[in-house]
Amino acid sequence: MADLLLRPIVEEEFPAWSRAVSAAFGAHVEHAEDWIVEYDRTVAVFDGDEIVANAGAFTFDLTLPGLTSTQVAGVTAVGVRTDHRRQGLLTRMMEHQLDDVASRGEALAILLASESIIYGRFGYGMASSLMQIEVDSSRDAFLPRIPITGTVRPVDADAAAKTLPAVHDVACRQRAGDMPRVQKWWDIYFTDREKDRGGASARFYAVHESAPGQADGYVSWRIKQDWDSANANNQLRVDEMVATTPEATAALWRYIFDVDLVGTVTAWVPLDEPLRWMLSDPRRMLTKNIHDFLWVRLLDIPAAMGARRYDVEDSLVVEVADAFRPSTAGRYRITGGPDGAECARTTDDADLALDITDLGALYLGGTTATQLAQAQRGQELTAGARGRADRFFATSPLPYCRTDF
Repeated sequence: MADLLLRPIVEEEFPAWSRAVSAAFGAHVEHAEDWIVEYDRTVAVFDGDEIVANAGAFTFDLTLPGLTSTQVAGVTAVGVRTDHRRQGLLTRMMEHQLDDVASRGEALAILLASESIIYGRFGYGMASSLMQIEVDSSRDAFLPRIPITGTVRPVDADAAAKTLPAVHDVACRQRAGDMPRVQKWWDIYFTDREKDRGGASARFYAVHESAPGQADGYVSWRIKQDWDSANANNQLRVDEMVATTPEATAALWRYIFDVDLVGTVTAWVPLDEPLRWMLSDPRRMLTKNIHDFLWVRLLDIPAAMGARRYDVEDSLVVEVADAFRPSTAGRYRITGGPDGAECARTTDDADLALDITDLGALYLGGTTATQLAQAQRGQELTAGARGRADRFFATSPLPYCRTDF
């Protein structure tokens, strides 16, 4: 172990690092020139000259409940080479990375877990989810009272590249858990490489305009051809639907369902997706999968709790346990409401006792203290505190992140 050196990589080491990352995820590196890298946040463990473990992070501006925002670390590209597993390298990288995040003044880190069993032991809590739906295109009629307004028009990739980023930049600030995208992210997105298509077509795009030239929503999708029967039964896979108004959401769904030669429409959507309430036959919207997405690791509890807003005015004292970073553990009073919040350590009696993973799960409003209690997670120390916490941490709409990283 003493010979295994953990440090940030330098630019000349990026090709070797990218090969290590790709191998960790069961792939060979392709188009490494398209990767987004922050070298001072990109670490490796070296066994001599070889990279045997790797991790990285991006700097994001995360939208919080109350539509405030805070800078966070988006952890990514974590892996340990097979012949160096069970030697504590993942734990060393997590310790190093969380120390680095804290030293930058960032109150929390977020990640998408390749395996959901891994990151709870490092203090990450499952903070947002999404679901995969499927709709039979022959049974997709809307309720007559659902108005379809504005104009939806198809656009090519060049026109989409000029329009979609601005719409996304507005929409991502309207929902907790979302974040803006840097230009290089969009550049990679519009490259639309065949390896990312899953056997389906290149992307199609359509834009919704509430008035001529005023784009307030878009949808992108792919078509998986199916002509095995006498009739076309193509699958339309919604790649991304982004709307800044309910009117744009309805119009974009109606447009998708009107695409010819399609048997089924599939999409990943928020848990509170409104489509079911638009359909004349809501049972035809099937839920195929529910999947965790953002995981949150709180590092500076006072700063994190003070950065977001709360639906109701209240003040709760929470006793927090943190086995991985004991310095974060302690008792905190969180006081807040719609207009502001503050949090500090306290010696007052606690209302709730929670693990740091539970507090991370509550942070974006994607779950409730009652749900956690039903799973025997957390303890109510003051009568009624659990219900108060449900109302205090709640957010609507539910947290949802559109950006993979």
